[in-house]
Amino acid sequence: MTKFVKSLFVTSGDYVHYEGKFVARFKYKAVFTKAKFLKELIANHTVESYFAEMAAGKAPLAILRDANEDWYYSALEAFSGRSFR
Repeated sequence: MTKFVKSLFVTSGDYVHYEGKFVARFKYKAVFTKAKFLKELIANHTVESYFAEMAAGKAPLAILRDANEDWYYSALEAFSGRSFR
């Protein structure tokens, strides 16, 4: 399994690509910024598993949420000040 390499990400406006493949779009500034998303992606996912989930039709944030719910809900709670669990 291949780990993501930070230097291979390319950001073009709202879009992030990895070696020419679409990773995610960040249209709005909200809870999950590009920086938070990419940090989690690099730390806890492999290239093959992430793109396999994308090919299966899963949304980028849903892939990260399903793999690490603690990260997802902690970010929501920190942003809003409410509990989501």
